[in-house]
Amino acid sequence: MFVPADYVALSVNMISVIASSFTIMLLYLIVVHLVQEWRGPADEMDMMDKIGLYGGGLFAALTFTVTHTHWFNAVEAEMYASSMCLTALVVWLALRWSAHHDQPYSERWLVLIAYIFGIGIGVHLLNLLALFFVALIFYFKKFTFTLKSFAILIAVSVAGFLSIYPLTIILIPNFSGQIGSMTYGLIGPFTFIFLFGAAIAYGIYYTHKKGHRIANLILLSYAMILIGYSSYALIIIRSQANPAIDQNDPSTVEAFVSYLSRDQYGTSPLLSGSTFDNRTGNIDRNSETLFPRRHSSQPIHLQYYRNFDSDFEYFIDYQVNHMYMRYLFWNFIGREADIQDTGWYAGFTDTRHSNNPANSGYFFLPLIFGLLGMMYHFRNDPRRALSVMALFILTGLAIIFYLNQTPAEPRERDYAYVGSFFAFTIWVGLGATGLIELIKNSLGQSKNVAFASLGVVFLAVPGWMLQENWHAHDRSERYVARDYAYNLLQSVEENAILFTNGDNDTFPLWYLQEVEGIRTDVRVVNLSLLNTDWYIRQLRDRTTHESLPLAIDLTDEEIDEMTSQLELHNPAEISLPVPKELLKSAFEADPDTFGESADTSIINRLPAGVDYNEMIHNQLAMATPYSMPVDSLDNEVTFFLEGRSAGSDQQGNERFYLQTQDKMVLELLQNNLWLRPIYFANTVSRDGLLGLDNYFQFEGKAFRIVPKARETGPFGYVDTDVHADRLSKFQFTLWDSPDVYFDENIRRMLGNYRYGFTQLADAFIDKNDPESAAYWLKYGEDKIPFREIEHDWTVATLYAFRYMNVNEVERANQLAYFVSERLRYYLKYDMEKLNSLEERISNLDEEIQMARARARTDEARNLQAQRERLLSQRESAIEDVSFAVSRLSILQNIFFEHDDEETAELLRLDVQFITDGRLELPDSIEASRERIQMFGLTN
Repeated sequence: MFVPADYVALSVNMISVIASSFTIMLLYLIVVHLVQEWRGPADEMDMMDKIGLYGGGLFAALTFTVTHTHWFNAVEAEMYASSMCLTALVVWLALRWSAHHDQPYSERWLVLIAYIFGIGIGVHLLNLLALFFVALIFYFKKFTFTLKSFAILIAVSVAGFLSIYPLTIILIPNFSGQIGSMTYGLIGPFTFIFLFGAAIAYGIYYTHKKGHRIANLILLSYAMILIGYSSYALIIIRSQANPAIDQNDPSTVEAFVSYLSRDQYGTSPLLSGSTFDNRTGNIDRNSETLFPRRHSSQPIHLQYYRNFDSDFEYFIDYQVNHMYMRYLFWNFIGREADIQDTGWYAGFTDTRHSNNPANSGYFFLPLIFGLLGMMYHFRNDPRRALSVMALFILTGLAIIFYLNQTPAEPRERDYAYVGSFFAFTIWVGLGATGLIELIKNSLGQSKNVAFASLGVVFLAVPGWMLQENWHAHDRSERYVARDYAYNLLQSVEENAILFTNGDNDTFPLWYLQEVEGIRTDVRVVNLSLLNTDWYIRQLRDRTTHESLPLAIDLTDEEIDEMTSQLELHNPAEISLPVPKELLKSAFEADPDTFGESADTSIINRLPAGVDYNEMIHNQLAMATPYSMPVDSLDNEVTFFLEGRSAGSDQQGNERFYLQTQDKMVLELLQNNLWLRPIYFANTVSRDGLLGLDNYFQFEGKAFRIVPKARETGPFGYVDTDVHADRLSKFQFTLWDSPDVYFDENIRRMLGNYRYGFTQLADAFIDKNDPESAAYWLKYGEDKIPFREIEHDWTVATLYAFRYMNVNEVERANQLAYFVSERLRYYLKYDMEKLNSLEERISNLDEEIQMARARARTDEARNLQAQRERLLSQRESAIEDVSFAVSRLSILQNIFFEHDDEETAELLRLDVQFITDGRLELPDSIEASRERIQMFGLTN
């Protein structure tokens, strides 16, 4: 609030940094305290025990510092670092209570823990899962273990958890919102909250006065949870001020409850529900099953579900192994790469991602220390070990069970399980403590050996992890997110409406507008949020900075109906008239003349059936001309709207539907009357573009919808003057620095930028202006040079080919040499994968024949299913190999055309050797040109 605009971003990021630092400190203290639980106070230990005590705590703290997930959270402006800090604080406070449980007023530690729970709810619910750790610590200090008492503990813990979530967090606020109608307006939400708080306060007073200590402690702790939870009042207070960014609009009790319940994200079945039927390939809505895991009806999910024979197999192989164990091993064995869905990597074997900045192998050492520390802990102090185990499971596998995740996640989700990794790191530290105890038992009071051993393991584990992870977690000098937002905003005309796809292409733009005040005339419209009622109402009703409300002519009831259901869509042609006379008048008018009412000469040119109202007035005030005369525009915009695939009906006919966002885009196009500029960011998926491609004009990083059908390429029509002007305004801060780390998402985005330059070059080539084409190609490569790690080498290949077409011989050769080397490197691994798959398929064929010969039909059926999956993987591998060879063919043509036949022939021989002669490159320039023509390219 009080931070200057220049330091807002730094300050927000420093919250995660500072919170993560405190987490590390608390982890050290937790390990030290756990060792003292069975060894006694440090003052009573000998030197070797002290070395193990403090060495183990430091070992755990430093190891967790450099684990992938914690480090990622520590430099990310998200809530996970703060949540982890509060969770660690709860664990430490529980142990502090344990150390003072027999002292007077020790309950104050428990009351403080309750307050931290309340504060933590306002950050993330992860913190609440530590309640069971606290319950176990309390139980083992106050009670002797029996099955009955332990069962009571579990019941009380579950009841305590449920009393907070969902009772306090969801149900009580929901009830307060409904009590007005239940009491015919006699009691409102705030009156109910006041009475509820007064009842708790009286309960505390009464139990204290009567000496009911346990009841008083429970009520006092609950009150502290409510006080901490009251921090959430900021959400309602802020929303009622109608800020520019007001997600979910939680300005009322009902909206606030919906916000807390995450209603816009939907729910997943847990214990029972409909699931995928392997026989039909769809979700069986006619029956329910226990433990449904394959529940989503999205086509991409249905396709993935076919790889599993049962829900349990999907649960183990995907949800547990892929979405949890893989992340656990990332942190304690090593990570293969920063590429989506890559696995863990120990460091012993070769991998195609060995030069990836995130390739890190720890040789199993952190995992081994963790497993040894867990056994060491259970042997010496099984009660506290069980408590840590509960924390480990509940913040890991229990979350997996609860989330019931669908496949094809848009990003890796390891940050959600950081609490589980924190718990495991406690055992990593205890493993080092156990090592010192082993040395003591074997060699006696050998301090030199103890220190030397600790030095070795510190270098081998946290030291090595630091070295391996540094580059992939170093975000210094990385300004891509800000530059990306700046460039996208500079891509659009004044007063534009800009449709964006998701988080990554929306929040950086909002940051620039709200914090730095850049291009506040642009209305950024997030298509994902455009499926929600509250967001549509905000766009309809609110002025944001200079941007007037959008052209939405729907009542609240119509919006609620649209967002509450999905209907099938019949593919059809859509026609939207273009009111040219209105456009001429609006574009020629002085914007200052639009006060409370437009000029009658403009109003009289409104199309028939369109009444002048506030919505139309706003669009007239925001009107911005096109880059071409109005007379050259089409009289109407006509396009075929197919819709999104909804699978097939029982007769096998494909069905389609429209999301709310699609309907709203059509609503805006129709009501806007082509006055206000409307753009799609070029990151929007094909499904979201509604088939408007023929009307796209590529401008910088966005597609403007221009009512003029033209022959377009994959990125729309390119007006060289407009596109070049947009690109010339872009910022590329240190994008050319080889020392700055770019992860997979950034590398993908850089390829998207390069297409902008190649499309502009193609447009200049079509205009017979090779000099301008060469200039922009070189400008693009200078600003965004190709690196050893790229998301897609196709862009680089075609970049080199275009250099050749504009007679940039040196640049073409240099880039072709570089790219061909990288492609051959990856081709070797692609061939190894293909050969391995074919060998496995051959082995399965033999096993299937043997199973059939022995009349083992079930076994043969399962083996056949495995074979089908491998065949699908084989087809994908063949496509990868063929695609790589195709790109090498294009690069070979560059060498041929530049009379470098020796390099072209060496490339041909190399490919022939790598593929065992299965695929070959052309052996002459004539054959090379023929292949280039097959690809649709021209020299």
